[in-house]
Amino acid sequence: MDTPMKSSINEPSPSIQPLLAEALVLVVGAGPIGLLVAYQLAKRGISTILIERNHETTRWPKMDITNARSMELLNHIGLADGLRKLGSLTKMIPHTGIYLIQFHQASTRIFLWIAYSLQVFQKEGSCWPNGYCNLDLASPSEMRQRIRQKNDGSMPSQPWVRCSQILFEAWLKSLVEAHPLIKSFSGMKFERLTEHADHIESIITNVDTGVEHAVQSQYVIGCDGAGSRVRKSTGINLTGTPLPQRTLLVHFKSSDLEVLHRQGQFWHLFLSKGACVINQDEKDTWTIHITMAPGMDEDTLNPEEMVYAAMGDSGSPQRFKIDKILVTSVWSANLSVADDYLTKSKRVILAGDSDMTAHQNIPFGGYGMNTGLGDAYDLGWKLAMVLHKQGGEKLLDSYEVERRPVAIRNVSKSGINAEVHMKYASWVNAEPAGTIRSETPAGRNLRERLRSHVLTDDGENKNLGIEMGYRHSKSPVIVPDGNPNDEPIWTEKDYFPSTWPGARAPHVYLNDGVTPIFDLLGFDFTLVDFTGDGSVGKEFAVVATRLDIPLSLLHLPNEKHARQIWERDIVLVRPDHHVSWRSNVSQSPNQVEIEDILLVSSGRK
Repeated sequence: MDTPMKSSINEPSPSIQPLLAEALVLVVGAGPIGLLVAYQLAKRGISTILIERNHETTRWPKMDITNARSMELLNHIGLADGLRKLGSLTKMIPHTGIYLIQFHQASTRIFLWIAYSLQVFQKEGSCWPNGYCNLDLASPSEMRQRIRQKNDGSMPSQPWVRCSQILFEAWLKSLVEAHPLIKSFSGMKFERLTEHADHIESIITNVDTGVEHAVQSQYVIGCDGAGSRVRKSTGINLTGTPLPQRTLLVHFKSSDLEVLHRQGQFWHLFLSKGACVINQDEKDTWTIHITMAPGMDEDTLNPEEMVYAAMGDSGSPQRFKIDKILVTSVWSANLSVADDYLTKSKRVILAGDSDMTAHQNIPFGGYGMNTGLGDAYDLGWKLAMVLHKQGGEKLLDSYEVERRPVAIRNVSKSGINAEVHMKYASWVNAEPAGTIRSETPAGRNLRERLRSHVLTDDGENKNLGIEMGYRHSKSPVIVPDGNPNDEPIWTEKDYFPSTWPGARAPHVYLNDGVTPIFDLLGFDFTLVDFTGDGSVGKEFAVVATRLDIPLSLLHLPNEKHARQIWERDIVLVRPDHHVSWRSNVSQSPNQVEIEDILLVSSGRK
């Protein structure tokens, strides 16, 4: 791979328009993933150009949940507190998959009903016969309490937060535009790129004037949409399955809660015939997704009438005052992952789902944006190390090796979550009209069948194994530990705390009961040393300084509980909290072995 350097070319070739800008990295697409890549690179000292074809941030109600693992990563670069302040209050409103939530304000207990029709929703204190169930689904504030109470390493360090992409993008864009190392251009569309020996030349077009400009950079990162021009310009294909089902999205304002809150306040409400209603701000902003019948002409649809019919579900349309239709669209789901995340030169790189460049998910479980956020974070610290000449070629190789398997699994899981909803909707639609609401044996049996189905397949937004249990055991920048057959158990549902190399290190509070170990980790690599004298850590620091590898030392000789959870006396942790290497003091490495560990972990060997 060529050694990254500033381009020596000061003038564009005669075939293009004048040079717009140059920097080490060009990020194409300013959705959440592109913004986060640019922000993290700048925070790590890398000059970045960010271009976006739209002048304004999105008006589309996407990205409704930032999960616990994403919040941990955002916290490490100083963004978690700001996002939490920006997000919805959610003091008592958890996400519940298929269920409808009813609240008792004097209690934190959550009562759940399966939703058949607004005509049968019950008020507080009653429920539809055999439709009642009680699930343990923690709100963010409740999750924070559990994190403090259950200090066994099995919990995240941060609770999740809900915040629409509409707010997230505008907030993060303001931070990006204020950073001196980022040049941000709106209304600029990526056209094509050409790789040269010492730089990449990208051609972009001003969407208002049609004038072409050149941008020169060492790397190009594509986060630019479902029809990604960056991906297409590289010849990288998507492999997966487009689903034939079309869905109408209607985003609207309404303060008429007589119908909308007839069953009580909720976040997500899944109706039995397949519609999904989302209360975007817990006030008066709503989104509904409505499955469209085959052959339905979207150009002739009346969005208000579609909303009324969907809200009636198996009964008659439920009319209420819609103050304003904000946006409407028709979308089709895809389950796809890019065949490659990097070109052979490793200079053009794909990231993210929110812009559907590297992978495409169905929005059930929140795996799309959260997977993309993991891509952005992983790529940011690795590319920054390479550009600072602290990391080697294998560090960039590890981006695809580590992140693509996560995307494949998460894309598959989003499809499974969607099937849960499609299955019960198919059962209801297959029965005579009104069966789901009837007191006939067929109606009671159908309701019980739905209830059993959704209680059994209830992993949506609850599977901590999916969200934070992924391991990078096969990564070229992980130093293996023992027999691969001894790797700890993994399940979708639960996160099992372990410092197995490649795993996310466990969160644990220290002896004071207040300080999370994650808060003491350095910005880059950290050597966590539980030994008495800390001599091993000092040896690591000497070698790291000589190799110009950024390393912090965390000496915790008296933290017996944390040492027990972390399983080893000495643990090398990466900037993303994943373990690079671990050992006990009885097997302490010498300086030659330490050098080998650090060179492998930084991709230089």
